[in-house]
Amino acid sequence: MSGVLRLCESEMTDGQDNERDPLQPDVDQTLVDQAIEELPYRTAAYERLMQKYQRMIFGVCYRMLNNRADAEDICQDVMVKVFGTLQKFEGRSSFKTWLMKITSNTCLTHITKNKRRREIRTEWAEDPARDGTTMIDTSDHDVSALLSTIKPKEREVLTLRYLGDLSLQEIAEVCDISLSAAKMRLYRATEALNAQVKKHD
Repeated sequence: MSGVLRLCESEMTDGQDNERDPLQPDVDQTLVDQAIEELPYRTAAYERLMQKYQRMIFGVCYRMLNNRADAEDICQDVMVKVFGTLQKFEGRSSFKTWLMKITSNTCLTHITKNKRRREIRTEWAEDPARDGTTMIDTSDHDVSALLSTIKPKEREVLTLRYLGDLSLQEIAEVCDISLSAAKMRLYRATEALNAQVKKHD
């Protein structure tokens, strides 16, 4: 496992994804099947899966958390979770959708824990929506900073859509909501982000 955890370190870029392979679902499923047979004693197929998606995992974490160190830590947490739960993958969705759900949920859990710690530490901070607003670069429109000003679930759906490149149906599966709810959440998230862009023009 020590070699696996190094996959998230500094050689990764924040959010650059591999080129899409038209045979991606078949390739993924072959690697998943092989990894399930091999784990936990052999990790070759598992590591190939993680190498394929490491940039996407890190990119989603970085956009949701807006902090490189936290993103690297959570990226490693995601890989550990995949290592421990891959044998439970039943193939009801694509591996990519399953992986993005783990990544998104791990980020949201981290955000919730940090929010609670801030509320305990800082009694005067009655409005969590203010967190991160001072980090906005109004001249460059830093996307990560802007995302940090909207609600976590809105940040999640935008990240999954435009960085994770998931379809609305896949987003609905990741978020455990209906397709219509996913469409509405994406619409509201887009409106919220646009409002922040206009606010800082």
